[in-house]
Amino acid sequence: MKKLLITSFLRTITGMRFSGMLSLLTAFSFLLVAGTFSMLLITSCTGEQADDCFTNSGPQVTESRPAGIIEKIELWDNVNLVLIPGSSPQISVEAGENIMNAVTTEITGGTLIIRNTMKCNWVRNFNKELTVYATAPLLSEIRYEGSGDISTRNQLKLDSLKVSIWGGAGSFNLDLDVIRLNLEQHYGTVDLNVAGRAYITTIFSNSYGPFYCDSLVSNIIYIRNSGTNNCYVHPLHVLEAEITSVGDIYYSGNPYDVKSVITGSGKLVKTE
Repeated sequence: MKKLLITSFLRTITGMRFSGMLSLLTAFSFLLVAGTFSMLLITSCTGEQADDCFTNSGPQVTESRPAGIIEKIELWDNVNLVLIPGSSPQISVEAGENIMNAVTTEITGGTLIIRNTMKCNWVRNFNKELTVYATAPLLSEIRYEGSGDISTRNQLKLDSLKVSIWGGAGSFNLDLDVIRLNLEQHYGTVDLNVAGRAYITTIFSNSYGPFYCDSLVSNIIYIRNSGTNNCYVHPLHVLEAEITSVGDIYYSGNPYDVKSVITGSGKLVKTE
């Protein structure tokens, strides 16, 4: 009996030591992972932004930027864009004072390229947005591949405008007066809201985002919906629609010429 008690006691002591060793190993592993994470966090923010991971955005300020001829705008990353009517090119940026330099507005060959070069966005809590205000009277194309929003301040009058979306998850709210309008969404989940008027509108939907263009009155509309979401349009005279996927096309107005080719499960629906 005594031998049995001694054996049980020794096993208990051994188990306690083993458990303690496991606790020490667990604590050491945690510290090792935390240290590695911290090193990666620091090394991912280099150069002028080395301490940006740990500093706040600062007070919101506005800065004017050099502007030239702008015929095309490329918007990347999590920067908002507000288009303002005007007769001369202008660019200004609104952002936190400490991260103002991270918002770049470079003009190359008539193309304004807007980016957020911050490398630590994933650990920063932005309670203040990054916004670029641009006046571009010669604008004819917008390429979007980001997560910011694009809007107009008052109605924008242009000869023609092409909007191509190649990814992202922001929203568009545009008020336009154009002769020819081309709207394309190749990838992404962008909500596209367009109002105003156009003579000819061409729409191509190939992704998940909806097209709300029923407040855009257009004489002639050519539309192809190859996406999974719906499109809403308002043709005055002519509507040519093609549906190759599950998304529907809803049209208002009373066009006298309506043609459709439907090979998908989506429908062409007349609304009031």
